[in-house]
Amino acid sequence: MDTEQRGKGLGKKILQYYIDNAPKFGIKNLLGFIFSHNEPSLKLFRHFGFEYWDTLPKIALLDGQERGLKILGKRIN
Repeated sequence: MDTEQRGKGLGKKILQYYIDNAPKFGIKNLLGFIFSHNEPSLKLFRHFGFEYWDTLPKIALLDGQERGLKILGKRIN
């Protein structure tokens, strides 16, 4: 994301849109795949009730460091 757009609430608006519209398409589960070190994104998804489902450890090399990927999920009723 463009650094000038950070902090404007765009992530919240987009995620809320997906949550609100998922039932229209018969979607019952939403998933987030977020690198383990990306605390702002993890916080955003937890804010919307996403739960920790699993981790894929050390699956990517980013900036010279091995990084894991967290899977968060939310059941849509």
